[in-house]
Amino acid sequence: MMRVVRLMGLSSQALGMRCFSTKIFVHKLSFYTSEEEFKAMFSPFGTVEEARLMRDQQTGRTKGFGFVKYSSLAEAEKAIKAMDGRIQRGRLIFVEMAKGSKSERVAT
Repeated sequence: MMRVVRLMGLSSQALGMRCFSTKIFVHKLSFYTSEEEFKAMFSPFGTVEEARLMRDQQTGRTKGFGFVKYSSLAEAEKAIKAMDGRIQRGRLIFVEMAKGSKSERVAT
């Protein structure tokens, strides 16, 4: 039982798995970034299927992070390469692959 619990905490790469998600995670965004601006920021890199900013339920203000889903893995990787470490609205943003659910992982 203890061994199973430890394996669950390992990263997918350590277990020989690779995530093929087309969703990216963007954080350290300005709290004043709008949904439209967010989508426009990432649309030059491919077909954006969904661009979603996370919001505080009580205030409605953005939490400074969001997710962008592309139609292909190549587009997502292109956006990460182009946007990670860029300055947007005076803030240094970070972009990486979103951690996918188990259904999105495929053994290599």
